[in-house]
This record gives sequence, C-alpha cells and structure tokens, in this order.
Amino acid sequence: MKRSSLYGITGALAVSFLLMPCVALSFGQGSDGAAALQADHTLIQAFASSDKSALNQLLDPEFTWIDAKGRSLARGQVLESLPELANANVEPRLRTYDKVAVLRASADRLHVLRIWVRREAGWRTLLYQEVQQVEKSESPAQPPTALGDCENPCKSIPFAPETRSEKEAIALWQGVMRAMASNDADAYAPLIADEFTATDTHHYRPYTKSDRLEQIEKQKLAGARSAPPELTSARMFDFGETVMMIAREQRPGAKSYFNTRMWVKRGGRWQMLFSFNTRIE
Repeated sequence: MKRSSLYGITGALAVSFLLMPCVALSFGQGSDGAAALQADHTLIQAFASSDKSALNQLLDPEFTWIDAKGRSLARGQVLESLPELANANVEPRLRTYDKVAVLRASADRLHVLRIWVRREAGWRTLLYQEVQQVEKSESPAQPPTALGDCENPCKSIPFAPETRSEKEAIALWQGVMRAMASNDADAYAPLIADEFTATDTHHYRPYTKSDRLEQIEKQKLAGARSAPPELTSARMFDFGETVMMIAREQRPGAKSYFNTRMWVKRGGRWQMLFSFNTRIE
C-alpha cells in the first residue's frame, strides 16, 4: 500500500459478553469476513482486559483513533493510555471490500466505525472512529452559496494524491461536491454506491443515498444551494480496488471536523461508499 499525507467499552465489559462468539450482521462476506470478525472480537477482548501485548499485534502501524469529541490519537498514544471503546457490546454490521473490512456498531445516536485491512500478517485495524449525532439536525451555519463560490473542494484542494487510485477517487469526490453544490441529482447518483450512508455529527440520523437525492431535489425546488465544506488537510490509503481518506474539513462559520470516506472500484468505475463525520469540539 502506498500512502500520501498532508496535515496537520464505554466501561468494563461483562464476562459473559467476553465469552460470546463474534457474531455480526454481514452481507455474503465469506471467509474474509469471518476472519475480520474474529479479529474484531479479539480487539474488543483486548481492550476489555487492557491487554496491550495483544493490541500491539492488532493495531496497524498507521492506526488512528477519533473519539466522539473529535480527539485524534495515533497508535502510540492509544497504547500508552488505553481509551475506552464505545458500543463494545453492540453487534456490528460488516461489509468487506477486497482487502478491507468495514464494521459499524450503532446504538441510538452513537455510531462507531472500525476499519480493518488485510495485511500479509493478517487483519489489522486501521481506524476507530466515533460519531455522536445530535437530537435535531442543525441548520447550516451560513446562508447557502452559489456554485461559483465553491473553489475548495469543487475545483481545487490543498492536497496532492499520489497514486492513480487516489487521484481517481479524489476526482470522483470533487464531482460529488460539485453535484451537491449545484443540486444536480443526475450527476450525483452514479457516483454513489447503493449502500452509501452519510453519518454526520450535525444530523440526527445517518442519511442514505436516497435521502441525499431527496435532499438535493428539495434544495433545487427551493432555489437554495449549499456550500460544501472546505478541505484543510487529508491522509489517503490506497488498497488497490478500495481507497480511504481521513480528511479534516471546515464548514462555513462552524467548527472543523474529521470526515472519513471510502471509495470502491466496480465495473471499472469508482463509487463512494460512505462518509463518517466527527466534529472537533
């Protein structure tokens, strides 16, 4: 894998849970999915027992932890002082994409994302991220803008992807941002996977692809335009047929946040799989 970069168990688990087999809602994942689930179960046990030796084997060298307040920790910081896993007793939902496994554990408005990658030595967790959604969706901090005002990210960004896959994923993402800024549902739809979800701190629930399309159509009918958040920094991870980006972005007139996105290549074209957005408090 080539990486390019530019940047800047709530509580103890019950013994009975630790002895439970690792079960999840999966989607035809086969042996890779089973292996990823077993690794994830081992991770939860290791955090519950503060087993740093086991965690040292499970955390990828480029591991990142992002909690619900937007605090970002690197691998060494996590191992030095173990944080608490949220939703550790929640049955995760699993999807696998070639070398990548995406697990989500949600309870009420608290959502946890755990990304695993299959390395030569086995499955390693690359990202742990929490999103605490609000009780009522928030209005934009500033009035909507015209597409002509969308320079970053619609036209240019302060980030240079390195690999071909990274460049193609970024180009697709900019197309998504332009489609949203101009309320172009026809341009938006083919760029987004059918299983897409957007999980944002400032909304009360995750949005699906159909939710986003409905949102775009409503804005178009109302004659309104939304200003996409500006990209301020990013890290990208190229896994061949799958690309992940952990970005720091700035909503107009609001606090910045971390947004993790993933793209997959299907039938020779890229689609965005999800957006997972944690505000930095």
